[in-house]
Amino acid sequence: MIKTLLKSIRVILIFALLSLNNCKQNEQELQQNFVPANAEDLTVEELKTVHTDSNYKYEYRTGTSGDYGYNYDVSGYDENGNEVTGNVSMEDKYGTGTITNAEGDKVDVEVEWVDYGELKATDQDGNEYELTVD
Repeated sequence: MIKTLLKSIRVILIFALLSLNNCKQNEQELQQNFVPANAEDLTVEELKTVHTDSNYKYEYRTGTSGDYGYNYDVSGYDENGNEVTGNVSMEDKYGTGTITNAEGDKVDVEVEWVDYGELKATDQDGNEYELTVD
């Protein structure tokens, strides 16, 4: 009876480990096939290094160790308190992106980190936006 129980437990453990490994492989395959929405803005080399990780807030990352670029979905407010949303790509402290203003217009912005998860964006007309990482 105990031998049968041990064999059953062993079979269940093997099945569980194989299932877990299969889930991990499927997640890695999904990440390898991920194509960013702004793929046309990335170089061929950046596209080769696209990496996603659901444990972190960034949408995806490009580059190699020590030389990463990150992409974030953001939301925030313009100088008048109107809501804006968008997507930005950052390297170190600075980056660029596109936000959609309250009127639905897409606006190109330059962005810089001001605090953890907080960014300041400026458009070509000098308008400023306070953004947070979603």
